[in-house]
Amino acid sequence: MTTPSSVGVVSVMSGADRASADWYDTWRSFDVDPLVAEAVVWPETERYSRWQDKMETVANYGGYVTTGGGPDYSIGLFQMKPSFVEDLEKAWMRSGLARRYELWFDTDDNATARRVRISRLQKEEWQVIYVGMFVRLIYSSYGSFNKKGVFTQDGIETLSVEEQVRLAATAYNRGCAWPAPGYGDLDVLRAHAAEKHFHYALIPGKHTRRYCYGDLAVKHYKKTIKHQSI
Repeated sequence: MTTPSSVGVVSVMSGADRASADWYDTWRSFDVDPLVAEAVVWPETERYSRWQDKMETVANYGGYVTTGGGPDYSIGLFQMKPSFVEDLEKAWMRSGLARRYELWFDTDDNATARRVRISRLQKEEWQVIYVGMFVRLIYSSYGSFNKKGVFTQDGIETLSVEEQVRLAATAYNRGCAWPAPGYGDLDVLRAHAAEKHFHYALIPGKHTRRYCYGDLAVKHYKKTIKHQSI
């Protein structure tokens, strides 16, 4: 697959060159396979535009910080929406993982917490942290038990790594619910794994080619594994 080149699209180096030192160490600190985490967000790095990011960050400040509403644009290298990160922080605090990883958040509904959140989203180091949190929560939340505590299915960690990448990437791209640890239903993620919504156009139109985000993530994972084995 080739991606269109456009003005303002950042040049992202290969995982071996860019991600291994800084990103990988952070993801390992969350007990996450860095190759899985990298694959989950890699399609977003391929369509990142600095010019568009600046405009959408300013727009987010206009409504989100003040009222919690208004524009909700995806910003930063990994293209995260403020609402996504707010839900992620709340799920993290409910999960019990905050104490385990010594990482706490102010999830109160106020302008100060929202301003801090937007500020973090503009920093690559925090986007990397949020990805580590996201993947750790996926492993914690999905699989194993239903609401009555009865075993129903294997957890996501028992699947092939490629399937783990596909389901985590699907959840990252379209959003997901955050049930209590162990109570998630993997079939809910599977139901959307083949959908084609992702595109590389700055302004998508009727004839814009769209891709399956999970396929792109798995493709990158395979490419990275092959590169490391050479």
